Amino acid sequence: MLPKVSVPLGTKYEQGRVTYTGGYVLPGTTPGAGQTALPDDLEHACTEQVAYWYQNRFRLGLLSMPAEGRTFFNIAQIDLLPQVQSILKRYERFAL
Repeated sequence: MLPKVSVPLGTKYEQGRVTYTGGYVLPGTTPGAGQTALPDDLEHACTEQVAYWYQNRFRLGLLSMPAEGRTFFNIAQIDLLPQVQSILKRYERFAL
């Protein structure tokens, strides 16, 4: 990860422009020139992950539940499903 650098962009009378060229066109949208449709496996992985989060919405991040009078919780960082991580890894792109 690159360090955050805070420097002025010209003067208060100048303008700057940022062009974002990443990402995919969402399902149901026809890609235009230079655009890429969301791959089917990536769409399926997103749907599967959201469904998992919804089904487990009351215990996300909970590794241990109290039992027999014990009152301890072991909270975990919420991770992606292994199959979703595998699919996402195939689509990693970095340009520095």
